[in-house]
Amino acid sequence: MTEDLAQPRTSTSAAKWLGIALAAIVGIPVLLVLAVLVTYGVQRATPEDYPKAAPQTMADRAGARSQEAYDVLGFDATLPGGEFNSLSAGYCYPDGLESVADESVDGAYALSHQWHLTDVPESEALPAMRRLRDHLKTEGWDIVSFDSTPSGDNWTLRTERDGDGRQVFEWYADGGRFYGGVHAGCAYDPAQAKDPYASPDDATAGLTAATLRPVSR
Repeated sequence: MTEDLAQPRTSTSAAKWLGIALAAIVGIPVLLVLAVLVTYGVQRATPEDYPKAAPQTMADRAGARSQEAYDVLGFDATLPGGEFNSLSAGYCYPDGLESVADESVDGAYALSHQWHLTDVPESEALPAMRRLRDHLKTEGWDIVSFDSTPSGDNWTLRTERDGDGRQVFEWYADGGRFYGGVHAGCAYDPAQAKDPYASPDDATAGLTAATLRPVSR
Protein backbone atom coordinates (compact mmCIF):
# COMPACT_ATOMS: atom_id res chain seq x y z
CA MET A 1 0.00 0.00 0.00
CA THR A 2 2.86 2.36 0.80
CA GLU A 3 4.54 1.78 -2.54
CA ASP A 4 1.23 2.36 -4.43
CA LEU A 5 0.80 5.73 -2.74
CA ALA A 6 4.39 6.82 -3.34
CA GLN A 7 4.38 6.19 -7.08
CA PRO A 8 1.79 8.91 -8.02
CA ARG A 9 3.79 11.46 -5.99
CA THR A 10 6.91 10.70 -8.01
CA SER A 11 5.02 11.02 -11.30
CA THR A 12 3.38 14.25 -10.20
CA SER A 13 6.71 15.69 -9.13
CA ALA A 14 8.30 14.80 -12.45
CA ALA A 15 5.41 16.29 -14.37
CA LYS A 16 5.62 19.44 -12.28
CA TRP A 17 9.31 19.99 -13.04
CA LEU A 18 8.76 19.17 -16.72
CA GLY A 19 6.03 21.83 -16.83
CA ILE A 20 8.31 24.39 -15.19
CA ALA A 21 11.07 23.63 -17.68
CA LEU A 22 8.73 23.98 -20.65
CA ALA A 23 7.35 27.25 -19.27
CA ALA A 24 10.85 28.62 -18.92
CA ILE A 25 11.74 27.61 -22.49
CA VAL A 26 8.60 29.24 -23.86
CA GLY A 27 8.82 32.24 -21.54
CA ILE A 28 12.40 33.26 -22.35
CA PRO A 29 11.67 34.33 -25.98
CA VAL A 30 8.58 36.22 -24.78
CA LEU A 31 10.61 38.08 -22.18
CA LEU A 32 13.27 38.90 -24.77
CA VAL A 33 10.64 40.35 -27.09
CA LEU A 34 9.16 42.42 -24.26
CA ALA A 35 12.62 43.66 -23.32
CA VAL A 36 13.25 44.77 -26.89
CA LEU A 37 9.90 46.57 -27.05
CA VAL A 38 10.51 48.35 -23.75
CA THR A 39 14.01 49.38 -24.82
CA TYR A 40 12.69 50.63 -28.15
CA GLY A 41 9.99 52.64 -26.40
CA VAL A 42 12.51 54.29 -24.08
CA GLN A 43 14.90 55.02 -26.95
CA ARG A 44 12.14 56.74 -28.90
CA ALA A 45 11.71 59.18 -26.01
CA THR A 46 15.38 59.86 -25.35
CA PRO A 47 16.56 63.47 -25.01
CA GLU A 48 18.88 63.00 -27.99
CA ASP A 49 15.81 63.48 -30.18
CA TYR A 50 15.01 66.93 -28.79
CA PRO A 51 15.67 69.70 -31.33
CA LYS A 52 17.73 72.76 -30.41
CA ALA A 53 15.48 75.80 -30.53
CA ALA A 54 15.48 79.14 -28.74
CA PRO A 55 12.36 79.86 -26.64
CA GLN A 56 11.38 82.72 -28.96
CA THR A 57 11.40 80.30 -31.91
CA MET A 58 9.14 77.86 -30.09
CA ALA A 59 6.89 80.70 -28.95
CA ASP A 60 6.52 81.89 -32.55
CA ARG A 61 5.61 78.39 -33.71
CA ALA A 62 3.09 77.91 -30.93
CA GLY A 63 1.62 81.36 -31.59
CA ALA A 64 1.24 80.57 -35.30
CA ARG A 65 -0.58 77.32 -34.50
CA SER A 66 -2.83 79.11 -32.01
CA GLN A 67 -3.67 81.75 -34.61
CA GLU A 68 -4.45 79.06 -37.18
CA ALA A 69 -6.83 77.39 -34.74
CA TYR A 70 -8.34 80.77 -33.84
CA ASP A 71 -9.02 81.44 -37.52
CA VAL A 72 -10.86 78.13 -37.91
CA LEU A 73 -12.83 78.62 -34.70
CA GLY A 74 -13.98 81.99 -36.04
CA PHE A 75 -14.03 83.98 -32.81
CA ASP A 76 -14.41 87.78 -33.11
CA ALA A 77 -12.45 88.89 -30.03
CA THR A 78 -8.88 90.18 -30.17
CA LEU A 79 -6.70 88.66 -27.45
CA PRO A 80 -3.47 90.55 -26.68
CA GLY A 81 -0.77 88.87 -24.65
CA GLY A 82 -1.56 89.00 -20.96
CA GLU A 83 -3.73 87.30 -18.38
CA PHE A 84 -5.98 85.56 -20.91
CA ASN A 85 -3.29 84.84 -23.49
CA SER A 86 0.02 83.66 -22.09
CA LEU A 87 3.09 81.46 -22.41
CA SER A 88 4.40 78.91 -19.94
CA ALA A 89 7.02 76.18 -19.94
CA GLY A 90 7.43 72.87 -18.16
CA TYR A 91 10.21 70.41 -17.41
CA CYS A 92 11.11 67.54 -19.75
CA TYR A 93 11.85 64.01 -18.53
CA PRO A 94 13.71 61.20 -20.32
CA ASP A 95 10.66 58.93 -20.47
CA GLY A 96 8.09 61.71 -20.54
CA LEU A 97 6.72 60.85 -17.10
CA GLU A 98 7.64 62.99 -14.11
CA SER A 99 6.44 60.33 -11.68
CA VAL A 100 8.93 57.79 -13.07
CA ALA A 101 12.01 59.84 -13.87
CA ASP A 102 14.26 60.95 -11.02
CA GLU A 103 15.57 64.10 -12.69
CA SER A 104 14.53 66.43 -15.49
CA VAL A 105 16.71 66.90 -18.57
CA ASP A 106 19.11 69.83 -18.15
CA GLY A 107 18.53 72.63 -20.65
CA ALA A 108 15.30 71.13 -22.02
CA TYR A 109 11.86 72.71 -21.82
CA ALA A 110 8.34 72.23 -23.20
CA LEU A 111 6.65 75.49 -24.15
CA SER A 112 2.89 76.06 -24.13
CA HIS A 113 0.71 78.85 -25.50
CA GLN A 114 -2.64 79.07 -23.71
CA TRP A 115 -5.59 81.40 -24.12
CA HIS A 116 -9.05 81.85 -22.65
CA LEU A 117 -12.38 83.38 -23.71
CA THR A 118 -15.63 83.77 -21.78
CA ASP A 119 -19.30 84.12 -22.75
CA VAL A 120 -19.02 81.75 -25.72
CA PRO A 121 -22.48 80.17 -26.20
CA GLU A 122 -22.89 76.48 -26.96
CA SER A 123 -24.46 77.31 -30.33
CA GLU A 124 -21.15 78.90 -31.32
CA ALA A 125 -18.67 76.74 -29.44
CA LEU A 126 -19.65 73.26 -30.62
CA PRO A 127 -19.80 74.00 -34.38
CA ALA A 128 -16.47 75.82 -34.01
CA MET A 129 -14.88 72.82 -32.30
CA ARG A 130 -16.20 70.47 -34.98
CA ARG A 131 -14.69 72.67 -37.70
CA LEU A 132 -11.38 72.69 -35.87
CA ARG A 133 -11.44 68.93 -35.39
CA ASP A 134 -11.96 68.38 -39.12
CA HIS A 135 -9.30 70.94 -40.02
CA LEU A 136 -6.65 69.47 -37.72
CA LYS A 137 -7.39 65.97 -38.95
CA THR A 138 -6.84 67.18 -42.52
CA GLU A 139 -3.54 68.72 -41.40
CA GLY A 140 -2.30 65.36 -40.12
CA TRP A 141 -3.09 65.73 -36.43
CA ASP A 142 -4.38 62.63 -34.66
CA ILE A 143 -7.72 63.20 -32.94
CA VAL A 144 -7.12 61.65 -29.53
CA SER A 145 -10.61 62.48 -28.29
CA PHE A 146 -13.58 64.71 -28.98
CA ASP A 147 -16.25 64.20 -26.38
CA SER A 148 -18.30 65.68 -23.58
CA THR A 149 -18.79 65.00 -19.90
CA PRO A 150 -21.74 62.74 -18.98
CA SER A 151 -23.87 65.83 -18.43
CA GLY A 152 -23.03 67.12 -21.89
CA ASP A 153 -22.19 70.54 -20.47
CA ASN A 154 -18.44 70.46 -21.11
CA TRP A 155 -16.62 69.50 -24.33
CA THR A 156 -12.97 68.67 -25.00
CA LEU A 157 -10.97 68.26 -28.19
CA ARG A 158 -7.52 66.67 -27.83
CA THR A 159 -5.08 66.21 -30.69
CA GLU A 160 -1.44 65.26 -31.14
CA ARG A 161 1.11 64.88 -33.93
CA ASP A 162 4.54 63.25 -33.82
CA GLY A 163 7.24 65.82 -33.28
CA ASP A 164 4.77 68.69 -32.86
CA GLY A 165 3.31 68.05 -29.43
CA ARG A 166 -0.42 68.37 -28.80
CA GLN A 167 -3.32 70.79 -28.93
CA VAL A 168 -6.19 70.86 -26.44
CA PHE A 169 -9.42 72.86 -26.62
CA GLU A 170 -12.15 72.90 -23.98
CA TRP A 171 -15.55 74.53 -23.62
CA TYR A 172 -17.50 74.82 -20.35
CA ALA A 173 -21.17 75.70 -20.17
CA ASP A 174 -20.55 77.50 -16.89
CA GLY A 175 -19.74 81.03 -18.05
CA GLY A 176 -19.27 79.91 -21.65
CA ARG A 177 -15.55 79.51 -20.94
CA PHE A 178 -13.43 78.41 -23.89
CA TYR A 179 -9.80 77.38 -23.41
CA GLY A 180 -7.21 76.80 -26.11
CA GLY A 181 -3.75 75.37 -25.66
CA VAL A 182 -0.89 74.57 -28.02
CA HIS A 183 1.68 72.43 -26.20
CA ALA A 184 4.93 72.03 -28.11
CA GLY A 185 7.25 69.07 -27.77
CA CYS A 186 10.46 69.24 -25.76
CA ALA A 187 13.39 71.27 -27.08
CA TYR A 188 16.86 72.26 -25.93
CA ASP A 189 17.50 75.93 -25.20
CA PRO A 190 20.98 76.51 -26.69
CA ALA A 191 21.62 79.25 -24.13
CA GLN A 192 20.75 77.02 -21.17
CA ALA A 193 21.85 73.57 -22.36
CA LYS A 194 24.93 73.53 -20.09
CA ASP A 195 23.34 75.21 -17.09
CA PRO A 196 22.22 72.56 -14.56
CA TYR A 197 20.35 75.25 -12.60
CA ALA A 198 18.22 76.46 -15.51
CA SER A 199 14.45 76.10 -15.08
CA PRO A 200 11.54 76.20 -17.56
CA ASP A 201 10.68 79.66 -16.23
CA ASP A 202 13.90 80.88 -17.83
CA ALA A 203 12.55 79.82 -21.23
CA THR A 204 9.60 82.22 -21.11
CA ALA A 205 11.23 85.05 -19.20
CA GLY A 206 10.76 88.27 -21.14
CA LEU A 207 8.55 86.65 -23.78
CA THR A 208 4.99 87.81 -24.54
CA ALA A 209 2.33 85.67 -26.18
CA ALA A 210 1.39 86.67 -29.71
CA THR A 211 -1.84 88.63 -30.03
CA LEU A 212 -4.67 86.47 -31.40
CA ARG A 213 -6.80 88.29 -33.96
CA PRO A 214 -10.05 87.42 -35.71
CA VAL A 215 -9.38 85.72 -39.06
CA SER A 216 -5.79 86.75 -39.72
CA ARG A 217 -4.99 88.23 -43.13
